[in-house]
Amino acid sequence: MFGLVSIVLAVIQLQVSFAAGDTDYANKTPVELFQEYIRINTTTHNDLTPAVDFWKALANAAGVPINVIEIVQGYPIVVLKWAGTDSSLPSIMLNSHMDVVPADIEDGWAYDPFSGHIDENGVIYGRGTQDMKSVSIQYYEALRRLKENNVQFLRDVYMTLMPDEEVGAENGMIQFVKTAEFKAMNVGIELDEGTSYPLPVAPLFYQDKVVWQIQVDCHGVAAHGSTFPATNETATGKCRNVIDRFFAFRDEQFAIANASPTEAESYTSVNLNRLSGGTANNVIPSRVSLVFDIRLGTKVNEENFDNLIHKFIDESGENITVTYISKNQQSPATIANSSNPYFQAIACATKQVGIQILPVVPPGSTDARHVRNAGYPAFGFSPMPNTELLLHSVNERLAVSTFTNGITVYKAIINNLANIPGSETAEDGRVYLLTTAT
Repeated sequence: MFGLVSIVLAVIQLQVSFAAGDTDYANKTPVELFQEYIRINTTTHNDLTPAVDFWKALANAAGVPINVIEIVQGYPIVVLKWAGTDSSLPSIMLNSHMDVVPADIEDGWAYDPFSGHIDENGVIYGRGTQDMKSVSIQYYEALRRLKENNVQFLRDVYMTLMPDEEVGAENGMIQFVKTAEFKAMNVGIELDEGTSYPLPVAPLFYQDKVVWQIQVDCHGVAAHGSTFPATNETATGKCRNVIDRFFAFRDEQFAIANASPTEAESYTSVNLNRLSGGTANNVIPSRVSLVFDIRLGTKVNEENFDNLIHKFIDESGENITVTYISKNQQSPATIANSSNPYFQAIACATKQVGIQILPVVPPGSTDARHVRNAGYPAFGFSPMPNTELLLHSVNERLAVSTFTNGITVYKAIINNLANIPGSETAEDGRVYLLTTAT
C-alpha cells in the first residue's frame, strides 16, 4: 500500500508537471500510446526520466496513484496502483521493464528502431515492440478500460515497471523485492513477460532458467610477434583449450535441445559472447579474456556444474582464472495446473478469448525468477501467438492487430485474477511454488 505522503507528493508532482498534457494522453488511442512509448529511447543505461514522466502522465490520465522508487540512483522503479475493495487479500502484480537492448539503424533496420513506424501491412516496427513495451501498454489499456467500465476489483492490482531487466536486474527487481514498498503490496501472483511464438499458442512460463555468466582470463608469455613460443604457453593457446572444452559440452547440449526443442528445461545453453585481448598486431598478448553466457537446465545440480566449470579451467592450463559476472540461484517453479487458483484463473480467461496457452520453461530468463526466489508465484505471458520471435532482433516488430487483441486478452486475465475470492487462495504464496532442481 502507498503511504499517504507518497500519494500526496505524487499527485502534486503530476498536477505541476502534466496538467497541460492530460487531455492529449487521455484521448490517444492504445496504438498511439504504444508508438509514443517506443519513441522514448530506453536503451539500458540511458536516462529513464522521459519514460518515468510518460508513466506519470498516463497514471494521471487514468486517475490512479503512482509511486517512483529509486533504490539505486539512476534506476527508477515505477509503481501504479488500481485499488480493490479488499486490500487484505494478496494482490495482483503486473510487471514489465522499461529498458530495451541496443538498436542501431545501421544494423539493417528497415525503419528507425525508435520511430514506432507502422508499415502498409499494419505492422509496427521498433525496439521493444515484442520485448516488452507492448505488454506494458496492454496492461495499462486493459486496466483503464476495466476502470472506465466500472468493473470493480476485489484485489488490489499493481503495475510495476523495472529499469534494468536486460542486464540482470541488479538495480531493479533484485533490490525491489527486499523493500518495504514491495512487502506492503502483499503480492499474491506476479505476471511478467512471455514471448512471441510462430504457432497458434501463447507460451506461459512457469519457471526461468538460471543465468550464469563467467569471465575466463588466460595469462601467458608476452613476446614479439616473430617469436614462436609453445602454444600451451600462450594466452591464446590456453583460451583455445578452454573454448574446446566448453564447446564440446555445448555440442552435447545442442543435441539434447535439437531432440526436444520445446523443452528448454532439459538442456544447458552455453555461448561465447565476448573475446578480448592484445595490444598490437605484432605482439603476442599476455592476456586474453573470454565471456561465456550460460543458462542452466532446471534440473542441473548447481554445485556439480560449478565443479565442472573449474574442471574445464584446470584442464586447460596454468595461470587461468575464472570470475563470475553473475551467478543467480535457480528459482522454484510455479505450479501450472488446476491446483493453483491463479493458474486456473488465467487458463479460464485465455480460453474465453480464444487463446491456447502452453506451460513451458523458456530458453532465457526474466525478472520473474527473482520474484519466485523471494517466495512469490509468478508466470510469464505475452499474448503474441502466430508471431515470429524477434526479441532483441533487427527489425523487431509486432502486428497492430496482435497488439490490440492482446488488450482484450489482458482484460479477461486481469478481471479473473483480481476477483478470485479470498477463500480460494492461500495467504502464503509459497504453497504454489515447487523446487525442481536436484
